[in-house]
Amino acid sequence: MIALRRFPLERNGPAIWKFKVAKSTLLTSQGTEKMALVKTPQALQTMQFLSTDAGRKAMMGDFTIYDAAPATKLAKLHYAVGDAVKRVSALEWDKTRSEPQRHQAGRKIAEAVVAEVNKTRAELKAWADQETVVAMAEIDRALAPSIDTAAQVVRSEIRAFVLSKKGDPDFIGELRGLVETDLRFATAIFEAPPALSGISPERMNTLRMNAAVAHAPEASERVRVASEIAGLDRKLASVAMEIPRTFYNPGVEAGMASRVEVDAPLATGEGQ
Repeated sequence: MIALRRFPLERNGPAIWKFKVAKSTLLTSQGTEKMALVKTPQALQTMQFLSTDAGRKAMMGDFTIYDAAPATKLAKLHYAVGDAVKRVSALEWDKTRSEPQRHQAGRKIAEAVVAEVNKTRAELKAWADQETVVAMAEIDRALAPSIDTAAQVVRSEIRAFVLSKKGDPDFIGELRGLVETDLRFATAIFEAPPALSGISPERMNTLRMNAAVAHAPEASERVRVASEIAGLDRKLASVAMEIPRTFYNPGVEAGMASRVEVDAPLATGEGQ
């Protein structure tokens, strides 16, 4: 909505009119249409999201919450996408190109962006895989049992005790507390097959995660972050799919095939 407000310059003097523009969904939508080559609702919505920091964070992940290595890789992609959106938006006003040429330029920008997205996906996957390996090795060391003979005997007794509680439903919650507060319980259960403690493999995995958080918190956090970074791949893959159909229309670009070559020498019929 656009409202007019009258502001007098002085008591008896002339008045001027100032435009007061109220933000509205309609105005935003119209502004987006003016800055997009493709006018479909999906393309306009994608352009609107990718044109803002908040929108890019929603679609591609928030690089500000991660550590330096993955954050830097993701931040570079954010800037690249933001720059690409500005260029595609500017093509709408490029009077040096015909409509098909604008869409051809949009395709080139889209191809460059998709290449950057896929490059970043590969880099983040490699980082997440390596980080997980290193952090899991640290967790394994933290939960490694002592080779001391007396300690081995105690762990054997612990497994026998846990097995004796197999039919006690109240012990399930209690066992988690024991694993988190007493490393001997954790190492006793994890060093042997689940059956020796009367625990299912699924329950064993859950207890191991609980123990890892308690006894190797930093390494566990690294695993969590690596898993979250790996999970961004689905978002980035979706962006890579949306970019081409958002940046240009292949049907309009096909109009380039109708271009008439005017620079070639004129045919004289000589030699025919």
